[in-house]
Amino acid sequence: MQTGPTLISEEKLNKFTVNILTGAGVPADEAAIVADCLLLANLSGVDSHGIVRLAHYIRRLENGSIKPHAAVTFEQTAPSMGIMDGGDGLGHVVTHHATTKAMELAAQSGTGVVSVGNSSHNGMTAYYILRMIEAGYIGIAMTATDKMLIPFGAKQAFFGTNPLAIGFPTDGIPVLLDMATTLTAWGKVALARVEGKPIPADWGMDAEGKPTTDPKAIAGLHPFGGSKGSGLAMIIDIFCSVLAGMPWGPHINQMYGEMDKPRKLGHFIMAIDVRRFMPVEMFKGILGNMLAEFTALEPADGFNAVYYPGQIEGMRRQQRRVEGLPIDPGLYAELAEVGQRFGVPFPG
Repeated sequence: MQTGPTLISEEKLNKFTVNILTGAGVPADEAAIVADCLLLANLSGVDSHGIVRLAHYIRRLENGSIKPHAAVTFEQTAPSMGIMDGGDGLGHVVTHHATTKAMELAAQSGTGVVSVGNSSHNGMTAYYILRMIEAGYIGIAMTATDKMLIPFGAKQAFFGTNPLAIGFPTDGIPVLLDMATTLTAWGKVALARVEGKPIPADWGMDAEGKPTTDPKAIAGLHPFGGSKGSGLAMIIDIFCSVLAGMPWGPHINQMYGEMDKPRKLGHFIMAIDVRRFMPVEMFKGILGNMLAEFTALEPADGFNAVYYPGQIEGMRRQQRRVEGLPIDPGLYAELAEVGQRFGVPFPG
């Protein structure tokens, strides 16, 4: 009986994911975008946003709450701004298009801002930031999610975990802050459910407002930094939901609780052209000097080194591309079952 994780190569998992998605009616090029996004999360060690989500997306594709090939539209409203309608399609594909448009606008006017509506869960936000970074842009991306964050001073959840990501190009591992506004991302709770593992008692509360270590009993998560995380969650919801004319907070359809309803999520994407300030290589050089000083700081007791945002994830990508991606037994069984349904053997 399998008791530990199985290491599987990125290439094999990518092929498996694409074949499952195309089997569910997703065009091959769009399936490739989703697979790349999911497996970048696994490579980065953010397993909560990786291939663990595949079975969920398939369920939504099958019941029609996500369209396998949505008619994504874009309206440019100003030299540097535009609105994208995702047509209730896969959020990864919708946000990929929005990122492309943001960079196109930034190439013309210096900045590109795209407000996205009628989308769905779009995976690890850092995926879109890395695309912008690789093209020489500073990237900002955020998304609204269904209620899970318990605002500071409240007893009930109101806002989502509302992730925010900001990144800058470097000559090595980019600076990339990717964070939820809760103490932990909801995806880590979802992963614990699949793997049958307990969670720390300080992550959140059950329906009765009591701490719990049972991931299936969680009704809300605490914000990081008390009122600071709570306030940031509101700001992100304004950018992503209100600005896009989409439902906010408690009005957003639940990811796992309302499987027959489209999510109607809003996102916000911004690209800033570094070249409008200085040559990209000059920027990388100056930032590199800062990072060299920063990482040379003496670690505090109990720490081996001082890392900048995104550095650990970048190091893990390098490691996992060589060693393979760990798939725990519970997830292994789930993916194998999905593979059987579509006649695609899981590469375990």
